Amino acid sequence: MDQTNALALTGLPSLVALLIVLIAALIAAASYWRRHRPSEQLPMRQQAQREQQSAKSKIPDIIYRDTPTVRFVDSQRVDRLRKVARLQVGSHLDVLETRVGITPRFRITLKGVDQRADLETAHIGVDFGGAEVSCGPLVHEVAYNEFILPRVSRDEPRSAVFHYYENGCSLDFMRIKLRHVDAQSGTAEIDVMQVSGHWPAT
Repeated sequence: MDQTNALALTGLPSLVALLIVLIAALIAAASYWRRHRPSEQLPMRQQAQREQQSAKSKIPDIIYRDTPTVRFVDSQRVDRLRKVARLQVGSHLDVLETRVGITPRFRITLKGVDQRADLETAHIGVDFGGAEVSCGPLVHEVAYNEFILPRVSRDEPRSAVFHYYENGCSLDFMRIKLRHVDAQSGTAEIDVMQVSGHWPAT
């Protein structure tokens, strides 16, 4: 009886080691299989890759970019993003990066431009994560989140598109204004600013 227990105890560490090796091998095999298996969603991935490539061919010129983050203390933070982009008619700018297949977090689409002696305007569409955005009185809203935006005047808030949202311990603000239009080339320079602030709940 004692010899049987002694034999079982001496074989136990090697049994545990064998069990650990088997589990590790199973995990490695499952991980490899998951990464290298043919996906059922392969046609969707190929479509997404095609969309990304076509979007890359229409990337607007970013003229100015500024993205400072200001930290007050560990629990308080303000992110500010500012871009000036030159867009062609029919192209769009993703101000905030968006994965393919989901609603754009912040996208501006240039639908048209108009340049007269006394007035430069751009027809833009704004996707802001599904939220409705507002505009100043000099801006003409033609449809849901679609605007005829005049070139910015001295009274900037009246000629801009904006969004403001406060929720207890956070604040989001966005502003779009038109800097310049070239009707011959079908381009417009659009100035975008987005600010996001967070602080601890009281």
